[in-house]
Amino acid sequence: MEPSQSGLSWNTLLFRFLFAYILLYGFAFPFYYIPGAHTLIHPIGSALQDLALWYGKIAWGVDAVPTEETGSGDMLLYWLLWITKLTLAILVAIIWSAVDRKRANYPWLKKLLITYTRYYLALILISYGLFKIVPTQFNEPSARVLVQMYGDSSPMGLLWNFMGYSTAYQIFGGVAEVLGAVLLLFRRTTLLGALVLVGVMTNVVMLNYCFDVPVKLASTHYLLFSIGLAVVYGKPLVNLFFRNQPTEPMDQRPLFEKKAWFWGAQVVKFLLVGFVFYSMLSAALAQKEYTDNLKQTSALGGVHDVVQFSHPASTDSIASAYRTYWRKLVVDDFRPERLWIEQVSGTRLQYQIAWDTLNRQVSGHLANDTLQRITLSYEVKSPEELQWQGTWNTDTVHLTTKRFATDSMLLKTRKFSWVSPYPFNR
Repeated sequence: MEPSQSGLSWNTLLFRFLFAYILLYGFAFPFYYIPGAHTLIHPIGSALQDLALWYGKIAWGVDAVPTEETGSGDMLLYWLLWITKLTLAILVAIIWSAVDRKRANYPWLKKLLITYTRYYLALILISYGLFKIVPTQFNEPSARVLVQMYGDSSPMGLLWNFMGYSTAYQIFGGVAEVLGAVLLLFRRTTLLGALVLVGVMTNVVMLNYCFDVPVKLASTHYLLFSIGLAVVYGKPLVNLFFRNQPTEPMDQRPLFEKKAWFWGAQVVKFLLVGFVFYSMLSAALAQKEYTDNLKQTSALGGVHDVVQFSHPASTDSIASAYRTYWRKLVVDDFRPERLWIEQVSGTRLQYQIAWDTLNRQVSGHLANDTLQRITLSYEVKSPEELQWQGTWNTDTVHLTTKRFATDSMLLKTRKFSWVSPYPFNR
């Protein structure tokens, strides 16, 4: 270990804070990739969560925080975990500085922190990128999306449909993420990888912020980590482009210089990176196969226009008929357990359903009210025409539907053109 200078400086204090903060934020990387390690890290994770809940209640007056996973990376719980880890890092830096006043430099710990950040960022972005290269993060616009009003899309839904529309663009985004991440895995290409990821993650962060995607907390950290690595490795570029000075070679010595430790670390690196590539790629391919099978097996998936409809309310008055008449039945291509009923009045009802293809029946309940039930039997008259009958709440309904060909819509038929006589902006 190199000798260190004595004395406390702001740089020393900043390093101690960053060392504690990055390790706390990245908990429990890389152990959560190791099979069986969950039993060891789960108690620590639970203790951190309990501490965050307590801290949120005592310091911020936040009570009754939901802890069930929803798929959002910006849940209140995660913000409390972040502020708790930030506070802990500040405390660690203060205590560390009080206990170890003489040491000012930590060459090996600095190298360890840089290595940890490189691999943490690389493996996470490899995971994200593979789910774009095997295009499963964003599905193509479904039948429901194609017929819903444009203004009914959420900002995140609009982004998801934009990204899902072009498979090539989604793959391009994934290649950029994986390319930058793989470059981080090698010391000599870390600067190039960091620069690539600064560009990639700036775009991702702006999309998350501008379209309200609930991954703002995590993506912001990935961008900051990319910038941090670029700053650490980028001094030669500053000398070259801005100071007109010659560049000096950087210290590229490995974290472990003893031969046994070095090769042991190489084996661990190979196994860890290989496992992440294999597991994430396998998961992405399995998801792709599942999605493709859904589209093939969902014979009734798509949009069905109601051409005839009979319901007790339709005989009461014109106003009542207008309120209750069904205009469309929509079965999502990718979520066949969901059925949307669009009424002439514009009301859209979403049902959680189950299919009984043997008896040709569908049954379920309103997504937000289990007491509002629906049961329909269907008969296929032709590939385009179906007849339905059953109960809707407590009433009997009879209807005939014809499949609407979403493949004939402009978004599906308009293709790439080298020669465009005029801007085709609709």
